[in-house]
Amino acid sequence: MRCLSFLVDEDYFAVDVTLVREFARKMTVTPVPSAPDAVIGITNMKGRVITLLNLCELLGRKGRDSVDDTVNAILFKSLSGDEDQIGIKIDKPGELIDIDDQDTRKPSIEIEADESFCISGIAEIDHELYRIIDIYSIIEKYKSDGEKTADSSLNGGIDDEQN
Repeated sequence: MRCLSFLVDEDYFAVDVTLVREFARKMTVTPVPSAPDAVIGITNMKGRVITLLNLCELLGRKGRDSVDDTVNAILFKSLSGDEDQIGIKIDKPGELIDIDDQDTRKPSIEIEADESFCISGIAEIDHELYRIIDIYSIIEKYKSDGEKTADSSLNGGIDDEQN
């Protein structure tokens, strides 16, 4: 599988390059009030609104908080007929790498429990571990977190369980 590698929070990740629309440097981001925590904001790319996600937040990591209003990001193609465009903030782009299925192993102790929902495998290349991202799982988590946020805001920000 041909993958695009990238660095986030000092760890290497990789994603199937056929799912990537493009890599963008120094994108201007507009914050979205009341958005889920994982949403950094939105940006306009060639007339399309793209929601940018914070991978560290989705993975349950603290990560580095950025005060910049520009970010580097990987933008994904519209997946499963979805109109929404999604991108993830990255610290640094890597390169195109080839990962053979035989070199990939199931996630184990190398990853945190919160990461297991979206890491489809681990590959070691040149003594570096690459976490292979399942972008479909990230989109599902983003959407479900957004629905939870919307549900709680309908009740004045108070969960039904607390009433």
